[in-house]
Amino acid sequence: MNCFVEQPVALMSMETSKEPKFPIVAEKSRDEVHVTYRDSVEWLDSKGYGFRFREDFLVLRPFEALYLMSQNKLVLYHGSKQVMFNQYLRILEKTDSKIWLRYLIYKDLRDKGYVVKDGYGFDIDFKVYEAGDYGLKPAKYLVYGIAEGTPLPVTKLYNILRHSYSLRKTLIIATVDRRSEIVYYMLSSLLLGKETRGEQ
Repeated sequence: MNCFVEQPVALMSMETSKEPKFPIVAEKSRDEVHVTYRDSVEWLDSKGYGFRFREDFLVLRPFEALYLMSQNKLVLYHGSKQVMFNQYLRILEKTDSKIWLRYLIYKDLRDKGYVVKDGYGFDIDFKVYEAGDYGLKPAKYLVYGIAEGTPLPVTKLYNILRHSYSLRKTLIIATVDRRSEIVYYMLSSLLLGKETRGEQ
């Protein structure tokens, strides 16, 4: 019996904000990507990108930087040398075997209009915000990405689902096939059985 039920995910609309001069200039610093121009920092922060530490300092996650580079909205430098998309991807793949999968899922969700941030541990890749919720309400969904054909032990799936339920989030499994097409499966907390029902 297939416990997955495919469900459509509604699109979200985002408020417009004043755009900086594109492309945004960013600096690769070890494993991080830094943006230090105030107008760029404000625009990125308003759109749900990165983590803002000061008015003129924001750190992007690698998948965020890749996405912005793919949209021609960001150029990345390491010192005085520009780092191109494929070059940066190869660097990331040396330490993160899932970076291409995460990038594909992130790109798909962003292209659909969602605000997408890092997950909550347990190998959960992303937390995803409903339309108009970012900055106002907690994320509603957690997304776990997996390549098609990759085994996912039942015990691991159960633990991820239980973790999501404890955070009052809906778990979505994003499956990426060999053609880089993505199918989303929304998992119900009912799969936890009597344990979940007893907590209500």
